[in-house]
Amino acid sequence: MIIGIDPKVDYVFKRLFGREQNAPLLIHLLNAILQFQPGSRIASLQILNPFHDKENLDDKLSVLDIKARDESGRLFNIEMQMLAYGPFRTRVLYYWAKLYQGQMLEGMQYEELHPAISICFVNTPLYPEVPAHHLVFELRERRHAMVFTDHLQVHILELAKFKLRGDQLAAPEDPWLYFLCHGDELDTEALPAALELPEIHKALGEMKMLTKDQLELERYESRLKMKRDMYAALKEAQTQGLTEGLTEGRAEGRAEGRAEGRAEGQKEGKIERIHGWQRFLRQQPTPAEQLMIRSIEELEAMAQSLERDAANLRVGL
Repeated sequence: MIIGIDPKVDYVFKRLFGREQNAPLLIHLLNAILQFQPGSRIASLQILNPFHDKENLDDKLSVLDIKARDESGRLFNIEMQMLAYGPFRTRVLYYWAKLYQGQMLEGMQYEELHPAISICFVNTPLYPEVPAHHLVFELRERRHAMVFTDHLQVHILELAKFKLRGDQLAAPEDPWLYFLCHGDELDTEALPAALELPEIHKALGEMKMLTKDQLELERYESRLKMKRDMYAALKEAQTQGLTEGLTEGRAEGRAEGRAEGRAEGQKEGKIERIHGWQRFLRQQPTPAEQLMIRSIEELEAMAQSLERDAANLRVGL
């Protein structure tokens, strides 16, 4: 059975991973993504801003992030952004800073602060020059790569770069990334072997339940439509920008052409002047192509030097 629900839509993503009863799904997802050392894996989570099915939704829903704290005090901010654009990096850093600073209560000491980790799933490539789909940003010394602190981590997972087939899934994070990329087309009765996990089946069951609730389905479709409209608007803006850029480029090209033409004309005038004085001095005229590669200033200096030679010659006569 193909459910036809896209888990990348932020409403679905938070419904899957941001509800208290689904904390085991979030724990499994985070452990797969973060790959903590043995003994440091997340055992339990408190979701700090739990998702409620009946909450009022509006166009501000794009801030549907998930905040959680594990049993050791580590803080997590998880978000799905199908369209990451503009000041996305700055916004990620800002919300990381709010999460980190927000744990400091009156009377607390700095050593009581815990790491804050941001995990961002994006469906648009932020770093197309790098083939890797999972990028980890930390605070390090530039030359020696020494970590300043482990309290800052930002994980960017670029889903558009995830191209593995179902039979190629090997890393712990791969099943979840495949689920997020292909969730709307997965056949629940013919899943890739790597997706045969209780947590994946639980997530698929949650999406199936969503299709049976008319209000939930309408909310999902509304969010999906809004995302599509945003994609269309961005595409139109890009096309318009390209058209305007080409128009401006042509205008600039014409202006540059006129400027280049004026410069070339000035050079030709100075070259004729140089040739005139060279002929007067009975010198072999310098080939024009050799003179054209010189700057206007150099040509002017050469012409003035020839004029002085001519003047001295006339005085001698």
